[in-house]
Amino acid sequence: LSYTFNVIELKANIIGPTDLYVKSGSDINLTCRIMQGPHELGNIFWYKGTEIIDMSANLNEIDSATRISVDNDWTDGLTSRLKIRRAMPSDTGNYTCVPTIAKSSSVYVHVIIGEHPAAMQHNSSSMYSGNFYCSICCMLFTIFTCCLQHFLATTTAAATLLTVATRGASQCSR
Repeated sequence: LSYTFNVIELKANIIGPTDLYVKSGSDINLTCRIMQGPHELGNIFWYKGTEIIDMSANLNEIDSATRISVDNDWTDGLTSRLKIRRAMPSDTGNYTCVPTIAKSSSVYVHVIIGEHPAAMQHNSSSMYSGNFYCSICCMLFTIFTCCLQHFLATTTAAATLLTVATRGASQCSR
């Protein structure tokens, strides 16, 4: 008599990059999803750092109560959406969705003041990435090096020619 066990390890997944850059004043939207398992999926709790984002505690703070919301949906698995309206620099931090019966998932949110196109996450990919700037700098350095070598070579050749001409002229005057 033999038995076969299929162990299904449930893991939460925050949709999107593990580092999220958001401009100050815009909304932060985090979606955590667990696909349907063979049993009840439980609930999802959100943390910022080590502190739980407790919606009942936020009701005492008027600003937090209107800025932060959590919406849970139990249709095709379990989906939890954390929304923070009007992001502020103090919202920067590590956000983790912690399910009651699955492994957690985290994302680090960076709230940026002003425009930083190389770091901002947009819906479309930006050509102003760090690699783009690095490529431009390398190309400019290469051009500068070639120009410098050419200048030094022509300057050295001219100096050598001038030295030979000066020696020749000094010998003629003897």
